[in-house]
Amino acid sequence: MKVVSSLSEASDALAGRPCVLGIGNFDGLHLGHQAILQSIARRSSEFGLPSVVMTFEPHPIQVIAPEKAPKRINTPEQKLRQICDYGIELLFVVHFDLEFASLSPDAFIRQFLVTGLRARTVCVGNNFAFGHRQAGSVETLRLWHRDFDLHIVPPVMYRGNPVSSTEVRKAVNDGAVSAASRLLGRWYEIEGRIASGAGRGRRLTVPTLNLESDNELVPKHGVYVSRIALDKGTLLDSVTNIGVRPTFGVDGMTIETFVLRDQVPAAAQFGRLQFLHRIRDEKRFDSPELLSSQIARDVGKASRFFRLLGNIEHARAHSH
Repeated sequence: MKVVSSLSEASDALAGRPCVLGIGNFDGLHLGHQAILQSIARRSSEFGLPSVVMTFEPHPIQVIAPEKAPKRINTPEQKLRQICDYGIELLFVVHFDLEFASLSPDAFIRQFLVTGLRARTVCVGNNFAFGHRQAGSVETLRLWHRDFDLHIVPPVMYRGNPVSSTEVRKAVNDGAVSAASRLLGRWYEIEGRIASGAGRGRRLTVPTLNLESDNELVPKHGVYVSRIALDKGTLLDSVTNIGVRPTFGVDGMTIETFVLRDQVPAAAQFGRLQFLHRIRDEKRFDSPELLSSQIARDVGKASRFFRLLGNIEHARAHSH
């Protein structure tokens, strides 16, 4: 996948060819977003045209109304990697600023979709809004039917409600990481630098890895079944605590991960942490010994979870 950041670069990459174009913020790349990307790839293959995705950085709300901006689900790097997994040929990351936000819907369509990218087909979600003050909608796009075909991808439903970035954020904020995984079609994941801690875990309870998250959205304080990949290594079964370590009276949130069974590389610098299931709330214990006993129970629950998950994955692998 080629990544460009200007209309001229995108036009040069297409070399005059028309394309199948999808547009969206794609924060979280949940099941609804995935349906749009699958639609782009399918039509690209059918028509023999390049597949193009247009997305925006930073998130438009961060520019238009920063005081109302929600926490981002993905980092820009995560979003790029996830879009790449769908076989998209060209990713056009538009720098969203006040000048871009002031474009009228028709000016945006004419400049970007018709003249710049020569879109043959445009794929968007049913609630797509664009242009100055979000005045453009799918109905605006329909008016340009002589210039391109419009494919509106219907929402993906989960338990009677459309899957959305808002619902993913709510689930993660509530600590409902299992529900978030169903909306995403994968485990919820954060990443960041592995930092050295105070060493209390190694001395008083269990040794842990401390992750400094690059993601804005972190699950609710508590203890989770997790998996962590260090640097470019494989995923390791683990238990993660997110919170303020009330037993030790320490200020500031930490993300501490204890790896089950496996030997942890001593010099790990980067971690990719997946959340599979919430075990319990974070709580204060009267002594490190009581905390250590609780951690042992948490590890037992996590081990049972991974055995059950392994059985399910094994059954699925042999059912085809």
